[in-house]
Amino acid sequence: MRTTAMEAIDLSRRLGDFSQVAGEVLRDVEDVTEPQIRHWIVNPFLVALGWNPDDKKQVFLDFPVPGGEGHTDYALFNSDGQARLFLDVRERTANVTELGKVAEQAKAAKVPLVLLTNGREFSLWFVSKDDPPGPLFVLPLTDLADNAEALLGLTADYRLSDTGIQQLRRSAIRLAVLVMLEENAEKTFDAMVDWVQGQVSPGALDETTEQAIRDATMIWLTEEHLILPAFQPKEGKRLHELRTTTPRDWEPFPRGPPGTFQYKYDTAKILDLRQGAKEVREQLRLQGLRTPTATSFGGFYHALRHRAGLGK
Repeated sequence: MRTTAMEAIDLSRRLGDFSQVAGEVLRDVEDVTEPQIRHWIVNPFLVALGWNPDDKKQVFLDFPVPGGEGHTDYALFNSDGQARLFLDVRERTANVTELGKVAEQAKAAKVPLVLLTNGREFSLWFVSKDDPPGPLFVLPLTDLADNAEALLGLTADYRLSDTGIQQLRRSAIRLAVLVMLEENAEKTFDAMVDWVQGQVSPGALDETTEQAIRDATMIWLTEEHLILPAFQPKEGKRLHELRTTTPRDWEPFPRGPPGTFQYKYDTAKILDLRQGAKEVREQLRLQGLRTPTATSFGGFYHALRHRAGLGK
């Protein structure tokens, strides 16, 4: 059985290929229509996640909503033939941060997930019967590959099982928590968990939410301890002084072998992606850079290696 890390690496590669082609479509077709978004963007996106849009046992297009009114653009089914995700395609300038009527359709049909896209952005929502729908993530097309680990629960391997949905919720909460903690003052572990709970999920927590918050807080604290003087590196800047960077900040080094990259904003900064992940992370640190969170380095590393044609 493959490990989660291996699954995330594979998914990151597939999403990287998809995002590149979809980005070219959006660049070349100025007034892309909803049917074109379905054909050129949504269907390939589902394929990248392992779904077969031609198999009605997996994906049903223009699905009549049971217990509700009208149709939804796509419904994704679990292995028992139950609809578990509604996918709503919107025109290219539409907002994907407001659910609209699809929220009521999902609740009426007891469907726990709703995915919205306008081709440029993707937002995933968790819909429960008792609480208002909550967004799990809002990601631009260009950031999908960097967040492959958070998207694993959407892949066909999980078939939107309870396990897959719990993984999606935990991953989304961990990412949100890590972003917030980057700017948070020092607190004890329990105080930090309480503070995060108030920010992410006020009120009573279910087991999935509580564990995700505690996991993310521990990840952040484990990374944050490096700021303490006893853990400071002898060379280079301290962790809190490092500038954040993403794969979009790097381009192939014109005079170097395949796998070497230069920083767009300072061409004296060079990365050699032919080396292992540990060595590349150290290269970043010595040049005053780091990825936005500790957990995002894997996506950064494999996105650049994929661009260089390494590790396929």
